Amino acid sequence: SFDTMLVKWLLFALLLGLTESFFAASSHQHFFSVAKKKLGGQRSRFSSALHASDNSNSNEGNNDSIKAVDNISQMMGKDLLSRRDATFLAAAAVTVATTKPLEVFAEDNTRKIPFRASWSAVDGLKSSSDSNDKKAGNFVTFDMSAYKAMKEDPTRTPIFREVIRQKLASLGDDSFVLDLGTGPYALFAIIAAELGASKVYAIEADSAVAASARSVIEKSGWSDVITVLEGLSTDISLPEKVDLCVAEICGSVATEEGAFATIKDAHARFLKRPNDPSSWIPQRIQTYAAPASYTLHNLFGPPEFDWSKLNGEPVRFNCRDEGLQLLADPVLIEDFSFADVQQQSKGNSKHQEKVFIVDPRRLEQNYEPLYEEFRRGNSSPNDSARLAEQTSTSFSGIALWPRLFLGTSDDNFVINSRSYPVGDHQRSHWQTVLPIMADRPIAALKGGETISVSFDFDVPTVVKQPP
Repeated sequence: SFDTMLVKWLLFALLLGLTESFFAASSHQHFFSVAKKKLGGQRSRFSSALHASDNSNSNEGNNDSIKAVDNISQMMGKDLLSRRDATFLAAAAVTVATTKPLEVFAEDNTRKIPFRASWSAVDGLKSSSDSNDKKAGNFVTFDMSAYKAMKEDPTRTPIFREVIRQKLASLGDDSFVLDLGTGPYALFAIIAAELGASKVYAIEADSAVAASARSVIEKSGWSDVITVLEGLSTDISLPEKVDLCVAEICGSVATEEGAFATIKDAHARFLKRPNDPSSWIPQRIQTYAAPASYTLHNLFGPPEFDWSKLNGEPVRFNCRDEGLQLLADPVLIEDFSFADVQQQSKGNSKHQEKVFIVDPRRLEQNYEPLYEEFRRGNSSPNDSARLAEQTSTSFSGIALWPRLFLGTSDDNFVINSRSYPVGDHQRSHWQTVLPIMADRPIAALKGGETISVSFDFDVPTVVKQPP
């Protein structure tokens, strides 16, 4: 029935959108908004009221688990669930899910199993198309919590500050700086002013963000040095060319925030020495990729949970999220040098073929962190062991994440969102992007399997068009 189908979809959205309580340090909240878009006004048909017992234990109590799932429609009447309710629901659903065996796709190394995913850079993210200004185009935008995470990222901001300091010191007096995408804090514009820049131009496309930047600059006392220019950089002209451009417009897939089109235009119009790598911070941005397994993809599958409903939209993870584990060594799939952008006159559309070999040592090493993830979700020791074994030997998709070079070759001026070169978990405001490539994981991997992947990047030269 419609109600039954809707309840299943709502459970799916809850489990994926509230997994911070279930998988520590997760960042899958965008699934909840996806569910709301798909469900529309039908969500209001449900009324409130399920309160989990403090004594409920999903390790033993399958009856309590089934009761929780049976009453999920009542919980959905709330706009927000309490952390206690969300934790109980996740743990209950884990127990229910463990009663259904995973369908195994790969039993040996001889089968060839096709998989694919395709998406736009704005899929599942806040974008300029969400505003009432239809002329704004369609590109990735951010809320204040995201800007705050960027500002406070200890793996990012201090390195940018030090590189700006060194570059301005080498330029001497009368140095002119451009901050592309200055954000609400005008962070790098103010840093440049503090470190001796004679003049700083700070460009910001979002009118509300630009207003915030002006306010912060005025309060900091740098209004005589920093000028905020509102609009897309491609629509703006500077009164003079600059010595240094700071452009932290790197996405979790490096060029997803429109870096190629933005830098191509800035290279042609804004820089005194655009072909000199030292004129740019960062100097280059990269994307790395590796096959990965994913906990929730193993827990939930069709017909109850239909991953194809995401329509290619990837899951985005906190880079410390242990619910995602890599299966092979990462490879470089995107490498964009700002100083060399004009050499790519026909755009940044690229086709690449990469081959990954599943590493048996990684399969073994992934077991322990996955086991701990399932235990934190209140799954029993036996179920956790089985699920960890299942997940550690399964393939869900190709994980992607960025790497930035702020200097030329000094490793101190490289920002890694995951550790380099092995891709281990670490703190970063950037996310790991995982497109789910099949309804069910490709399972029962032994190590030594070949995963052949074709990567196609279509990165337009027009800022208003998303990659």
